[in-house]
Amino acid sequence: MSARSALLNPLKLNRWTCADGVHDAPHHWRPWLQDTGSLTQRLTRAAGGEFAVRVLSQRWATPSRDEARALNMPPRQLALIREVELLGRNGTPWVYARSVLPATTLTGRERRLALLGNRSLGSLMFSDPSLARGPLMACCLQDDDGSQLWARRSVFRLHNKPLLVCEVFLPAMEHVQYPL
Repeated sequence: MSARSALLNPLKLNRWTCADGVHDAPHHWRPWLQDTGSLTQRLTRAAGGEFAVRVLSQRWATPSRDEARALNMPPRQLALIREVELLGRNGTPWVYARSVLPATTLTGRERRLALLGNRSLGSLMFSDPSLARGPLMACCLQDDDGSQLWARRSVFRLHNKPLLVCEVFLPAMEHVQYPL
């Protein structure tokens, strides 16, 4: 998947910057990049209720150096890495999402995060009163074809246990109206 390779290829990765300060992003992408609420809820509204999650993979692996640094994880420590597509109207992939859940996060009540299946991670997180979100960061990625893809990410904490969620907005979303 080109969004995945753009996200993980450090040669093509621009620096993450605070989403509030992303003034070089096209006007259409800014509300999506800066929205601190549930992307699942926003996409469901934009799709008129026609929303689904397609799991691409879920496996134990070593996060990228950049991801490990964002989570303050020691190098080479394993994490559960979940990659999904968030689908809008007619099953069209609108967002590629990659979540990194350190093994230390998946203890106690948070074990349930490893058993989501086709449920949205956001639907579970945003219903948990212990949820805290770190700063929302954004960047522009370049895919294999040289196209620009806008992405955002945040470190979330559930009961003070961290996880990183990155969302890449796919070209099919370029004409999706941001719902107010």
